[in-house]
Amino acid sequence: MVRLGVAVFVAVVGSGTLLASRPQYRSPATSQEDIEAAIRAVQAQMQRAAERLDAPALYAHVVDGPTPPVIENGQLADTRVAALARTAQGFQALTSVSYTYTRQSITVLSATTALWIGVGTASAVLADGRTIDAPFAESIVFVERDGQWMVLHAHRSGPRRP
Repeated sequence: MVRLGVAVFVAVVGSGTLLASRPQYRSPATSQEDIEAAIRAVQAQMQRAAERLDAPALYAHVVDGPTPPVIENGQLADTRVAALARTAQGFQALTSVSYTYTRQSITVLSATTALWIGVGTASAVLADGRTIDAPFAESIVFVERDGQWMVLHAHRSGPRRP
């Protein structure tokens, strides 16, 4: 069976590439409502990129910085490049993936930092035709950089199956 992380994380960060097109959303968000709307817009772009199995577009929303950007099911990606490579490799095992959220929340921590929490189910069709559904929970720390909301860090996990 393909690791849960392959099916689950492919939508997040983990969850881009250094040469990918830049995110579409720019806004000098000033109110809590503006910030929440901006985060929702970026997360929606990330979800669409993942559902297209487009790792570079997904990681276009991830900060390239000195701290590890992604933890998935206890596995730390030390760099953005490593996280992108892992996600791109995971996408190769899939023909499609979709994400259904049953819970989403945003906590605005400051004018330039927000926490996204999501719970849901990832559904994937593997290259060999098998389908899998996997529950997941994720947290994403977004930071505003030069008018864009970017992922500073993401953590995603799924419960172990008995």
